[in-house]
Amino acid sequence: MTSAGTLRFGSFALNSARGCLEDCTGKERFLRPKSYRVLEVLCARRGQLVSKDDLIREVWADVIVSDDSLAQCVSEVRRALGPEGAGLLRTVPRRGYMLTADGAATTALPNPIQRFGSLRAGGLAAALSVAVVGAWWASPGDVPKRPETPETVASPMRQADALLQTRDWRRRGDNVQARGLLETVVTDDPGNADAWARLGLTYWLEVQHIAWGGGRREMAIALDMVTRAVTLGDSAGPHRLLAEMRLLAPFADMRSPVDALANARAAVTIDPDDPDNLAVLAQVLALTGRADESVNVIEHALRLNPAPPAWHHQIAGLCHLLAGNPARATEELGPLHGAGTFAGARWWPGWLLAASLAQAGRTEEAAMIVHAADGRRPERSVAAVAQSFDGIDDGPGLALILDGLRRAGMPG
Repeated sequence: MTSAGTLRFGSFALNSARGCLEDCTGKERFLRPKSYRVLEVLCARRGQLVSKDDLIREVWADVIVSDDSLAQCVSEVRRALGPEGAGLLRTVPRRGYMLTADGAATTALPNPIQRFGSLRAGGLAAALSVAVVGAWWASPGDVPKRPETPETVASPMRQADALLQTRDWRRRGDNVQARGLLETVVTDDPGNADAWARLGLTYWLEVQHIAWGGGRREMAIALDMVTRAVTLGDSAGPHRLLAEMRLLAPFADMRSPVDALANARAAVTIDPDDPDNLAVLAQVLALTGRADESVNVIEHALRLNPAPPAWHHQIAGLCHLLAGNPARATEELGPLHGAGTFAGARWWPGWLLAASLAQAGRTEEAAMIVHAADGRRPERSVAAVAQSFDGIDDGPGLALILDGLRRAGMPG
């Protein structure tokens, strides 16, 4: 719809009288003059593919510029549109760009820790990386059906999102396909922070799923790409992903609790009302010796979400246990305990629940949980559990957990 001096698309408007982009509330979204002009050309021809050459001729008349100048302007436009307008500006690889008036916003960065199925064995770091979305709770047979066929989605970014959001550890090909799509996006638009973050995620998944064979090389690539995304953009998702990676990398020399905490705090600073950001910060705080602070953060996250996912409760249990409140920890962890405990990725909450029950004086119940681990977990002693809990950068906290397992009857 067009009114005098105004071009409208989606929930945005280009106010030509003022030369600015406005959102649905009338608030101005900052754009430099050249970026504004790029958007103005795309808006005037919305619904049509506009080639790179046409855009350069329209915006930089009689001036010779490279594609990089256009790519930087497009990246600035994407940042100005934000998440709510992410589906409006589409990249057609190697050809140009198209602005749609009715494009659905692309989905947010898939939560980095959503997992299905078997994960890399050998450490709390790997197991905790499944904790940050309730989807990990599903058994392999519970993997949800895809809401849409990736091939039917218009842009490479949205195709990649469709593949990543419904990822299944048994389908490595989906991850490879998503990576190829995202490589096309960053080649065409090197300033696209969200694309770099998603591309890094595909390598992080290679590391996390042991059957996919990712190792140190893939871990280094993932860190480089997500760090680049953090540098280019200002959204919470890449910070949250980098916090997870720096906290839970399976290679000790690639872990950095200091960086993990800084990125988790940055995610909360950018979006303080997102319960997922708060839960990730609480997890980092708990595992780095700041359990008391972590309790306040996770409780705030639980209050913000009237129906918290299971992984929020798991982190709440971890926080309360390490803060010295085992009775409260059992309230959070207990309802999640069931026949699937110690199966697949669900082993670490089982040890935490056993330790919490023992520390709360309920040693017989704790002993039953420890007994249930026989034949389902390779750890047969407290020392073996300590070795598997390599992600806890908090000596007293780890000692508290191990003491609880000893009280539950686990040999030293």
